[in-house]
Amino acid sequence: MSMKVERSSLDQVKKRFEINKKKMEEKKKEYDIEQRLQELKEEDERMRAYRREKRKDKKRKAPPTEESNDVDPEMAKLMGFGGFGSSKKL
Repeated sequence: MSMKVERSSLDQVKKRFEINKKKMEEKKKEYDIEQRLQELKEEDERMRAYRREKRKDKKRKAPPTEESNDVDPEMAKLMGFGGFGSSKKL
């Protein structure tokens, strides 16, 4: 088995470039703006549904917020504050 590669001539390279250029032009012609808009709408709708579902899951997983008062009220009074995050004075 030979490891030598056949060298391409200038004409062969030019022909290959022409073939590749024609392929690219055909792809551009196949591009349909209406089809692309439809794909974008579908993708947008999928993203919206995903975000909506993610928000619903987040709300379901979040436990109800309850402030726990681990600090003894008498100790808090001695320290000079009634509680954390409260602007109400007791």
